[in-house]
Amino acid sequence: MIVVTLKDIAREAGVSVMTVSNVINGKFSRVSEENAKRILKIIEEHNYVPNLSARSLAKSTSKIISIILRGEPDENTLRNPHHATLLGIVIQKVQDQGYYTMVNKVESHEDVLRSLRTWNVEGAILLGMFDDEIENIYSINDVPLVFIDSYSDARQLSNVGIDDDKGGQLAARYLIEKGHRKIAFVGPPLRGNGVVKHRFDGFCSELKNNGIALNPRHHFVVKSDVQPEAIIQMGERMACLHDEITAAFVTSDQIVPYLIRGLAKNDIFVPKDFSIIGFDNSTISTLVIPQLTTIAQDIDKKAELAVEILFRQLNSPDSPAESLVLDVELVERESVAAMRACSDS
Repeated sequence: MIVVTLKDIAREAGVSVMTVSNVINGKFSRVSEENAKRILKIIEEHNYVPNLSARSLAKSTSKIISIILRGEPDENTLRNPHHATLLGIVIQKVQDQGYYTMVNKVESHEDVLRSLRTWNVEGAILLGMFDDEIENIYSINDVPLVFIDSYSDARQLSNVGIDDDKGGQLAARYLIEKGHRKIAFVGPPLRGNGVVKHRFDGFCSELKNNGIALNPRHHFVVKSDVQPEAIIQMGERMACLHDEITAAFVTSDQIVPYLIRGLAKNDIFVPKDFSIIGFDNSTISTLVIPQLTTIAQDIDKKAELAVEILFRQLNSPDSPAESLVLDVELVERESVAAMRACSDS
């Protein structure tokens, strides 16, 4: 990625740096209409982002920690309990260190780079980045970075994650032990080396170990776990396949209540007619009826460790990268029934 400066824009437009600065700061009365239009066009073509921190040279440090998470333009990612809980802990722990936080939602690594360049951040915590993006981010970054739930072969990567493969294995094993053989997988798209891919791989490996193969028809892809209507419709489609599937592993607890509603619209009820196991052990798992059997992770611990690592790197720049993998466990509640009980109903 080529970084365009104020001087580059001025040179291309054939004007002074001050003229470009006036346009950027909205002082159009000081610039001719022709020059302003030309400068704005060049800014748009190069996707230029001003370095806002340079406007305050009196401060040697910003004491700002950037928190960057992924999300679609029309998506409220904080409706996801996992993201909301994790973000709340990170913000509190950063503020306890006397720093400020700046939260940005991004769609791609280009947005990440733009965010890091725009403000003079001291460091950043990034949620759910993919391998190719991490390489691009590292290529031009010069502040401490700590990732959460990211998989990468990049050297010197600091990441705090969980054993997603084990989580998928535990889910499949539990359903199989309950007598289920026709099991669906529900989750976001399998992208790169992400957490969903690891949960999927662990799930499929356990099925294979028991002589079971996942039917492609039974792999349901959720575009977003905060779009209720689409998930309810998916539940309705799953109900129509009731003769083919008896249970599902869902990669986020957030998805489950909407699936249950969709299934119920076609008179398929959990766990009487259909079993579901979730992932995260978020608050919603004990609020939904029936209470959700799920794979539990320690979200608070994950957030706390990410902040601790970041500040170790801030205080000691020569500190080595740290990659931590937290364990997961199955929490048994009410949403999975044994096949014998299902057949007796």
